[in-house]
Order: sequence, then C-alpha cells, then structure tokens
Amino acid sequence: MLSQEVIYQYLHEKKFGEIIMILHKHGNNLDSDTTVNFAINIFVEELFKHFEVADRISKKEIYNDLDILLLCHTEEKYLLKMDQLISLITILENRAPQKVLFKAATSYPDEPICKKIIEKFEKSEIESRTKIPASSQYLSVPGTNATEPGKKFALEVGSRDDNYWIKVFLRSNELLDVIANHLRKIASVQHVNLTQKANGHNDLTIYARRPFTINEALEEVELTLENYFSRSPMDPIFKEEVISGISEIAYFQILDYMLRLGAALEGFRELSTKMDEERYRDYFVGYLDSLSLDHTVTGETFRGLGKSDILVRNKAKEVLLVAECKLWNGKSYLDKAITQLFSRYITWRDGKAALLIFNTKATGFSQIIEISIETLKAHELFVSYEGKRSETSFSFVFRNHKDHDRLIKLELLLFNFL
Repeated sequence: MLSQEVIYQYLHEKKFGEIIMILHKHGNNLDSDTTVNFAINIFVEELFKHFEVADRISKKEIYNDLDILLLCHTEEKYLLKMDQLISLITILENRAPQKVLFKAATSYPDEPICKKIIEKFEKSEIESRTKIPASSQYLSVPGTNATEPGKKFALEVGSRDDNYWIKVFLRSNELLDVIANHLRKIASVQHVNLTQKANGHNDLTIYARRPFTINEALEEVELTLENYFSRSPMDPIFKEEVISGISEIAYFQILDYMLRLGAALEGFRELSTKMDEERYRDYFVGYLDSLSLDHTVTGETFRGLGKSDILVRNKAKEVLLVAECKLWNGKSYLDKAITQLFSRYITWRDGKAALLIFNTKATGFSQIIEISIETLKAHELFVSYEGKRSETSFSFVFRNHKDHDRLIKLELLLFNFL
C-alpha cells in the first residue's frame, strides 16, 4: 500500500524519478489520501527548490525528471495544480518541445506565461504554412552544386531586408518530403517549407531558429545532407531480428553507422564545439532513422525510469538498442552516466546498449580513452571486456542492475572534437 512514508523516503534519497513514476502509474487517485497528497505537494515544491540550487551538471539530470513530470500532466496521467504547472512551464519554457508546452499551457490559458506560449505556438504554425516570395539576392554555397557529377543536392542562402533563409535543391522531387522531415529535427532549424514551382522542380526553404545564425543553420543542414547521401546503394541492410532481440550483425552495423556519423561530425569542429549532449543526440537520431523503413529511431523517449537519448525499435515496437550520449566531464561523470543508463533506462528485456562520449574540451584524447575503458571495468555491473572494435569503439558485457544473471552487451564509442 502506497503511503506518504514511501514518498518521503524517496525524497530524502533524492530519487525524484521514482516519485514521478508513482504519479505516472497511479494518477490523481493518489490525491484521495490527504496525507499522500500533502507529501506529493512537498515533493513538487522540493523538486523545484533542488533545481534552483543545483550545479550545471546536476541540473541536466533534474531536467530529465522535470520533462517527465510535464508529460505526466499533458498525457493526463497526473494533473498538476495550477501553481505547480506554471512553475514547471516557466522552468521548461526554452527547453521542452513547443507542442508539449502548448498543450500544457491550454490548461490555464489566461495565465501570462501560458498566454505567451500559446501565442508563440500559434504564430509559428501560421509561419510554417506561409510561402516565401522570390528572393532579391542569393548566395551559392561552394561545393554544394547539384549539377556537379555525383552531387545529390545544392544549397543557396537567400536574403531580403535583413531576413535570411536557406534553399535546398535536389535532383528530383521524390525525396523532398523525406529530406524535409530530417531537416526539421535539426536544433538550429525553425521551419522547413516546401516551395512549389510552376516548372515542377520544387525545392525546400529553411529558416534558422533564434538565437542561431543563418551560417550555423547552413553548416548543420549541409552536414545532415552529406551524411544522408553518404550511404551506399545497398543501405539499409539491417538483418531481421529474432523475437529475443536484435541480431549480432545488425547490432554492430548500427554501431558502425554511429562511428561513421561521429567521424563526419569531427570534421565540422567549429559547429560541433558549440553543441551539447542534446544536439549530438539529435544528429544521431535523425541519421539512424533514415537508414531503414522497418525500424524507427527516436530521441528523448520515455523508457524505464526516464527518457533515453536514443531508442531503436522494430515494426513490432520491440526495443532493439538503447543508447546514451554524454559530454566528457571526467571519470566520475562517466561513472554516473553508466549507472544512469543501467538503472534508469535499461529494462530486463534489453540486451544491447551503447554509450557515446563526446570530448569537446580536454586535451590528451588517448588518455581519455584509457580512463574511460578503466572506468567501465571498475563499475559494479561490469562482467567482461570483449576487446577493441576500432580506434574509438570498445565492447563490454555488463549485468542487469536488478537481475545479475541477465547480461547486456555495451559498446563504448568515443569522439574527439579538439
């Protein structure tokens, strides 16, 4: 029987995710017990206070809990009180997806912050349907001419009255919708519109999201298109999985795709050094999702006790691979990342996982690789080291954190941007 003592115990141990899972599971039926309802109110209040005083790294973890709490409300699993929801929306205003914020804001549309979010969302919806007039000025992007032999796309930057946009031209219209969907996932992109031409040769018009510049958006668009069209004619060749999980061939093939994209990102250092964990994740999700019609790859997906960075699933919605993206912040941060991956996102049925590490600050990448390998070997769930697959890819076997007889393959992939 759930009691206020359980909530207070989790609160004392700062296990905010566990409390949120209770809210998600039992919903507002919990409020019928006045003592439990009081404990929940204390929890929400303490969660906000803890966020205010947390350091930058700790805040990233709390953001994950806050995101799920917002989803609890928007999915009507547990409806927050007005003051709680307003505080939560205020914290997540510049982080959560606009559609999620909009849905939450409609609960109290007369509140100033809610009114602001509703107006912003409705304006963006109108703008996304607006056709762009012909530009008075265009600047071709060197090296992206679709008329060059073998070149699949071309880019141009257009401007009028200090407003800028990017044009994407493809050899045919067949891939326009697919490409548009992938470009919409880029962090620096606000809108992607299909521009229809009288001659039938349609193109895409892209607008940068504030505070990103048009040059930042251009770099990201070019990188995304280069990676999309870099696939061989035989892609995708994911092997069909058995019910018990993803095949070994497909697992290592996905890891190789990750290595390929990471290597491409390393070539865009000026762009990549401005990125955080979420933007690295978005790149990998968009690229991997384009590889197979029989598989879906999503980011920030509700899983276990939180939202996993990268989730690969088949048509039957079975999870084939769980992956986490982290910036290199030292040995202790990596150790916490391993624990987070296994305790929050990996369930009993999961058999394969990956941990992606991005170094953007520290020199001595070879030493970072050695430290990372030794950190994984020293973890309490470590079983064995299976060896080196490439210069920056290493294979391990770990135990499930709640069932030590259940083994999980874990691949460590590292990327260097210095």
